[in-house]
Amino acid sequence: MRKSLLLLLAIGSFASAAVEARAQAGPPPKVLSIFREEIKPGRGSAHVKVEAGYVRAFQKVKWPVYSLAMTPAVGGTDAWFMTAYDSFAAMDKDRQSFNKDPQLAADFERLDALDADFRTGERSIVCVLNEELSFGASFDVSQMRFFSVNTVRVRPGHDSEYQEARKILVEAFKKGNPNAHSVVYAVAAGMPNGTYLVFTPRKSLAELDPNPAITKAVQDAMGDDNSKKRQKLLADSVISSETSSYAFSPRMSYVPKEWAKTGGEFWTPKPPPPPRTAVAKKTEGDKAAEKKAP
Repeated sequence: MRKSLLLLLAIGSFASAAVEARAQAGPPPKVLSIFREEIKPGRGSAHVKVEAGYVRAFQKVKWPVYSLAMTPAVGGTDAWFMTAYDSFAAMDKDRQSFNKDPQLAADFERLDALDADFRTGERSIVCVLNEELSFGASFDVSQMRFFSVNTVRVRPGHDSEYQEARKILVEAFKKGNPNAHSVVYAVAAGMPNGTYLVFTPRKSLAELDPNPAITKAVQDAMGDDNSKKRQKLLADSVISSETSSYAFSPRMSYVPKEWAKTGGEFWTPKPPPPPRTAVAKKTEGDKAAEKKAP
């Protein structure tokens, strides 16, 4: 969500991400850009305060493109900032508008200098939606609070095997658990070739608890033969698979005002109270000195 991310567009990199100004319950964006920061340990709270400055800068100029921020729900010190576009043409239009706004550019330059004190690294990742590997009807992001993100690395030249294995799972979920959602993006830049990011929206972490009934329904829908075939395809194609859970950060997110209606007060957090000023406790000697004073 910072200036350095937007300037990537000017040098020919792809960039976009996970929230936009259309209706909340809509199809996932075609292009997804993630600006990922590594935050110094113990500096998370201070970092949030600086990031809130970017949000205020966007609010001040009523910027029409929105961004969603999230941080690890358990462990980790990274922060993700995501912005969405329907097309690369829309992305380019946004870039040109940014370059023509001197006030926003000045605010971002000042905030970037402050933000640099909290980062140990950063990375821009660009992804493209793969609809065939995704499943589930449209969902309202404003009512969600977490994303489970599965990062899959595929061996060079083995994308077709991974995609076939994923399609088997997609069909099983459509039959065995039609209310589930899972959105797959293929990384186009910023990570090794053959990387896929699988996003699963969640309203609470309680959804991570095992559900034997749903597991059985999906397994039955898949069948033994397809299950064995899928495991073989994954074994032949996948180098690594890692899943993390990220919590949405309302203070660092720049989202539509309508989200306060559809998603509740979560999206309008109250500012933290000012730090209390310590009051020195007077000693008996201090009190005696005050009595003697003229």
